[in-house]
Amino acid sequence: MNVTEVLKYTILVISAAAMLLGVLIIVGVLVPRNFPDQYRVIMGIVVFLYGLYRFVIAYIRSPGR
Repeated sequence: MNVTEVLKYTILVISAAAMLLGVLIIVGVLVPRNFPDQYRVIMGIVVFLYGLYRFVIAYIRSPGR
């Protein structure tokens, strides 16, 4: 296993963690009590989609790039 593969798997794990964080924000586990619900959902969706984007890019990208 070379450095490129280790980096790729590390990025995949961090991206999956960001998606999980987004879901936890949407559910309401990781936000303050007085935070507005509309902002909580929007912020959770944005964090989830960013994690998904990074995951897809890291998964599809060829090792030579």
